Amino acid sequence: MRRVLAIHLRSLSIDLAQRRRRRAARRPGAPKTSCILLARPSHGRTLVAARCNEAARRGVRIGLSLAEAQALIDPQVRARHGDPWIEELSEERDLRALHALGQWLMARFSPLVALDPPDGLFIDVAGTERLFGDEEDLCRAVLRAMHRLEIGSRLAVADTVGAASAVARFGRTPRQIVPGGDEAVALGPLPVAALRLPEATCDALAELGVESIQELLRLDRDRVAARFGGDVAMRLDQALGRAFESVTPLAFESPPQAERVFEGPVRQAEAIAQVAEELVTELSGELERARQGVLEATLVLEPSDLPPRRLPLSLSRPSADPRHLWTMLRPGVESVHLGFGIERIRFVAVRTGRLPARQVGAWEQPEPASSPTSQPLDRHVGELVDILAARLGPENVLAARAAPSHLPERSYSWIRPQEHRSRGASKPRHMPRPSLLFSPPEPATLEGSDAPGGRPARLRWRGIAYRIRKARGPERLARPWWDDSPAWPDGSPHTVRDYYRLETSCGRSLWAFREPKHGRTFVQGEWT
Repeated sequence: MRRVLAIHLRSLSIDLAQRRRRRAARRPGAPKTSCILLARPSHGRTLVAARCNEAARRGVRIGLSLAEAQALIDPQVRARHGDPWIEELSEERDLRALHALGQWLMARFSPLVALDPPDGLFIDVAGTERLFGDEEDLCRAVLRAMHRLEIGSRLAVADTVGAASAVARFGRTPRQIVPGGDEAVALGPLPVAALRLPEATCDALAELGVESIQELLRLDRDRVAARFGGDVAMRLDQALGRAFESVTPLAFESPPQAERVFEGPVRQAEAIAQVAEELVTELSGELERARQGVLEATLVLEPSDLPPRRLPLSLSRPSADPRHLWTMLRPGVESVHLGFGIERIRFVAVRTGRLPARQVGAWEQPEPASSPTSQPLDRHVGELVDILAARLGPENVLAARAAPSHLPERSYSWIRPQEHRSRGASKPRHMPRPSLLFSPPEPATLEGSDAPGGRPARLRWRGIAYRIRKARGPERLARPWWDDSPAWPDGSPHTVRDYYRLETSCGRSLWAFREPKHGRTFVQGEWT
């Protein structure tokens, strides 16, 4: 028995543009935007091809010129929320996103997924619903997955592709399951356009007063075919299960890998290490030509008498340097138990990332990627972090990640270097911050700030009196009004701090603050 789950992505182009807008809004100095407009050139004019719900509420319709659509946005709204976010509608980019979404669904819900461009997907769920409970549970799981991806969708499950597609696009509820044999009942109230007929055919049927599928079923089949062609009868038969409709499923894209199969079990550790290094070099060359690098990989050794031995590899940044990859894998290869011999070795790039472009001169010969002089400093640091994490354990090597808070104690958090890549690069702050923070802040005495101009003159800290040569500030920091937690992580009751950057006569650069309410002074950091 065949069961098809159809997914209709209500506004795929707008959802993808919304994600790009949110990603751009996190950049420092990014302007605010009020709504989203996708445009398309047509006969020398630029017309609106898609718009968000906010723009639709403002009266923007598809087909308006871009100038007319922008004029409909209230100037007060634009002054408060910013200008519209405008992009050119790219059907090719949306199709690539649809293909990537289909590949993502294949790994989670069913191995048989087909595309229904430009905004639909078909999933063969016959037998796979038992993995989630039943079809209701499967639909809820798919909807939750789409919600996490910030993509609006509607679902329907039926025995035929046509019925599932029609109910998903034109049904009354976002999730509907059509029992087997009830296709005619579910399709009856839907418009004729749900049968995926050409627009001209739908208009011709509407002129005769036929607007729903139920009204179409009452007509004589032969007369409908003679007047409107065989497409109407064929689509109707496919939706009702009288004619079979096939779809082409996506081919599963296996991760890049290289392997060697031996004629018999090999027990020599030197030979195993040599073949493993050759596989690493081979796959690194393929990834380098594709401008891709390894983020996560696995070296699989398959003994003849034991379960496969898997040696995982996780990097903090993409790398296609075979020397670095083999340095990470060699200790595990040398210590693995070979049993009665290894029959096959596989090196699989489980997860890859794009390599940054390297500047190459026009006349000189480019240096190989593995050359130390061709590698930037951050690449050397990343390789060192990877080696330390492999030898000391990933939980013992941490990196500081900037957090969206202006409070010093909350402006960073400690994470594993491998987690840093999935969250994106941290954005630098505009205000200078010291390289060393004291936790908790150390008490001090600041003198001279009550003099004319308010510039501190002397600082007594750790039993030493410093003469202040230059002072910058104050920079006032306070607890956010929406934050009900204690003002500072150390539990101190004060809510406002005035920070100064103090340069002493002996060359030290300190970061100190005063509490306006209590008049106390603390040193919290130092530029080293």
